[in-house]
Amino acid sequence: MAKVRPFLAAALVGILAGLVGAAFHALLDQADQGRDLLRTGLEAAPVPGWLVLMALGALVLCLALWLVRRFAPETAGSGIQEVEAILAGEHGLRWQRVLPVKFVAGVLAVGSGLVLGREGPTVHMGAALGQLATERLGLDARQGRTLIAAGAAAGLAAAFNAPLAAIIFVTEELREHFEYSFAALQSVILACCLAVVVSDGFLGQGPALPLPPLGLAPLSALPLFVVLGVLVGVLGVLFNALLLGSLGRLRALREGHAYLTTGVLGMALGALVWSAPQAMGGGEGLVASLLQGHPGTGFLLILLAARLLTTVGSYGAGLPGGIFAPLLALGTLVGVLFDHLVAGLAPGLGLGPGLFAVAAMGALFAATVRAPLTGIILVIELTGALDLGLPIILTCLGATFTAEALGGQPIYSLLLAQGHQPPPPPRAPWRRVLAAGGILVALLGLGRLTAPEPVGMLDGPREGMASTESPAPLALEPTGPALSSRAAVGPGPDPGVAPSDSSPPQDAIPAPAPEGREPGGFAIQLLTVANDAGLAAFAQRHTGVGQFRILQGQHRGKAWVALLVGDYATRSEAEAALTALPQDLRRLKPLVRPLAAGTRLLPVPTEAKP
Repeated sequence: MAKVRPFLAAALVGILAGLVGAAFHALLDQADQGRDLLRTGLEAAPVPGWLVLMALGALVLCLALWLVRRFAPETAGSGIQEVEAILAGEHGLRWQRVLPVKFVAGVLAVGSGLVLGREGPTVHMGAALGQLATERLGLDARQGRTLIAAGAAAGLAAAFNAPLAAIIFVTEELREHFEYSFAALQSVILACCLAVVVSDGFLGQGPALPLPPLGLAPLSALPLFVVLGVLVGVLGVLFNALLLGSLGRLRALREGHAYLTTGVLGMALGALVWSAPQAMGGGEGLVASLLQGHPGTGFLLILLAARLLTTVGSYGAGLPGGIFAPLLALGTLVGVLFDHLVAGLAPGLGLGPGLFAVAAMGALFAATVRAPLTGIILVIELTGALDLGLPIILTCLGATFTAEALGGQPIYSLLLAQGHQPPPPPRAPWRRVLAAGGILVALLGLGRLTAPEPVGMLDGPREGMASTESPAPLALEPTGPALSSRAAVGPGPDPGVAPSDSSPPQDAIPAPAPEGREPGGFAIQLLTVANDAGLAAFAQRHTGVGQFRILQGQHRGKAWVALLVGDYATRSEAEAALTALPQDLRRLKPLVRPLAAGTRLLPVPTEAKP
């Protein structure tokens, strides 16, 4: 029985980590939808919506910071470096405080829209569950360290539905403090498997970022992935330096000044959620939309700069949240930009952005965390792109060699070393506040930019930059029960568009109410696009454009315009239709939006307004 006891404890930790991870993930998904609903609801409010969001952002972030500083300062940041310190015996783990503070403050921080990932908190909470089991089951110190490592791995596995990557992460990142033995390794594997089984039972199975088949990269194109890895390696070193500098400036602030800075950050967050929502959040939805759309190069460059600055600023606030998910989004942006470069220099290759984006995801992780095996396996599990194993490996090698040559260090080692240093003498926050204000003014312009082909288009990935053919129309065949609607008749396709065999069936998604009708009720909001130019591009690319509508008053003077579909009498009908959407549309996180009485639904403009 003594030999079986540690495995039973590991199984218990895995189950608990799966439950906590699933609950954390579900609450963050609800927070994402809540932000969108609040933003759309404030469009008709008697006070400026951006002002309300700025006030709420400051309030939520200051509350999260108060929870961290008052009850558990060790819950700030990712938590992975904390787990390393605990396994090294530098200090203990106060699970009674870490679990509630990391969960609640993590939901507030990540759910508010900060550019942070959910994996850091789930790793730290999983380790805390390992400490809880150790104390409650009376295990010795050696077994306790194994359970803490198993809980951390289970938390990562539940966050990304990536058990193999979590196992590799523990053995690669925590190799200096992990005791390799049969019992220890089997405990980690058991905890990761059970955590994924439990979380999948609540959240569903399958890759967290499923992609359509991308095909094999030709052997002649493999050197391009090495070049991409070199570029990503440079970005990884820059990212680590910026992140460390941001945290150092936070540590130099007095207590009251830290709250002032966090309040300014919250105001910037609210303004960006209002004007440029695609620039905020962990980035999973952004990854999906980038790989399905055709954003312009200028838009991508500005979005890359915005995501880099907001990631560094978000983590530098000292609130619970990880960097894995933001790194994946940054890597995707670099990969799509590199595809634009390759398409301009060698248009005949026709590789498409998906190949480079997936490879750059793993490479940026490898360059910053310096855990290439974990980066390779994590990206393959996240996307299901097993055919891209060799390009991902080459890109990760190029990134890690470049980061090493530039003198870069693993980010968690840097964070751990910074925590051992005494804080610098207190300084006033004015420079930081002024810098944050300048960055805010620059980033607010992001929402006013007009991308020729904006992020969030619903068509499939390109087959190559050289292609000039329009992609196939959007197929909206439901995967579940037929969708129902109160509007029995809706306008057909745009005149002048010749029907084709690939046109979507008119009853795939019911047409909303005719123009001028006062429906009330509910509709499904699929996504937002930028300005009239984005709406015009959408109309030109899809023959089924007659099925989509916007709200009256949204087609002029709005930075981001919501695309709606359907007209339902009750929320239950709309939710049933939402679940019947194809998986590629559900991945965009559509939401059920209430329509007030008197709301008018207008056709999508087919031409950009001057």
